[in-house]
Amino acid sequence: MINLTEYLKRHQLIAYFVLTYALSWVLWILLQPLYLEGRRTVAPLISVGIFAPALVSIGLSALLKPHPRQGSRKYAVIAFVVVWILASLIITLYLTVNQQMDLTTRLVIVSAITGVLPAFVGSSVFSTIPGVREHLCTYINPRGSFGYYLLAIILIPAIWLVGNLLSRAFGMEVPFVRSPVVDIKLLGTAVLMFLYNIAYSALSEEPGWRGFALPRLETKFNPLVSSLILGALWAVWHAPLKFGGIDAASLSEIITEWVLIVLVTIIFTWLFNRTKGSILVTALIHPVMNTTGNFLNASIGALILLVVFTVFVIMLDKMWRKLPADNPAIYLASTHAA
Repeated sequence: MINLTEYLKRHQLIAYFVLTYALSWVLWILLQPLYLEGRRTVAPLISVGIFAPALVSIGLSALLKPHPRQGSRKYAVIAFVVVWILASLIITLYLTVNQQMDLTTRLVIVSAITGVLPAFVGSSVFSTIPGVREHLCTYINPRGSFGYYLLAIILIPAIWLVGNLLSRAFGMEVPFVRSPVVDIKLLGTAVLMFLYNIAYSALSEEPGWRGFALPRLETKFNPLVSSLILGALWAVWHAPLKFGGIDAASLSEIITEWVLIVLVTIIFTWLFNRTKGSILVTALIHPVMNTTGNFLNASIGALILLVVFTVFVIMLDKMWRKLPADNPAIYLASTHAA
């Protein structure tokens, strides 16, 4: 056990990616066929795979700095109960309203069980384990300028909307996923989808991909190379869901999505570094991006604008230059490096 612990500490990145992939892929490969056959009770276990990036990062952070314990467990318990109730309600509403599932006792129970996952991550922000508290502290103590958080909320919708309008102006057809007419029902659906994605991206993925993996990659590589590595691994991680899974898509759609993931990863990295390593900023842009994608298709114009903005931030911050070890975005990872 001591040897294993030392290995995990010395090879944090390898441990993170291997454990995340293993937990997610094993659960998805084994359980998705059952879910697609109509056995919805396996949904919480499939969700464990979705939350693997966060769960593995929290576990490794606890291993890296387990002592001395700090603070009171009271705040963690309160956070767990509050997030669990809210997450369970949001999941239930999302499945009944957006997915048009029947509101049954079984659905409520499954939603409540699944709600334990975001509740655990949310309560871990107040963990008494110093490694976990340091890892997740920027959820409640954001760094950097407020403007970057506002940008995280409006950037992707603006690029998609302006890009689609440009495509239409040049005579290209831009089919909307949903009606572009703004009404109360559509707005409510979008808000519900955003809240659902808070749990299923902001809390499930961002603590791992950006909060844990990115700073450690940036201690070894420059931000651009780190983004390309992370973007590729993040994209491929979705493979079991995409190839015949619960989020199945055609090969062309999957390739397009993976290219988009790599591009937005560079933007995520830029925002993360600009806010001195704040998980909150990427925890905002991620669910906004997912929600936008459910209402607007990415037209050629939108893709061009995304590429232009990505190139702009690369040039602006000279992302081919390695960050110094004392940079706030990677300082914690530097101190934990073996």
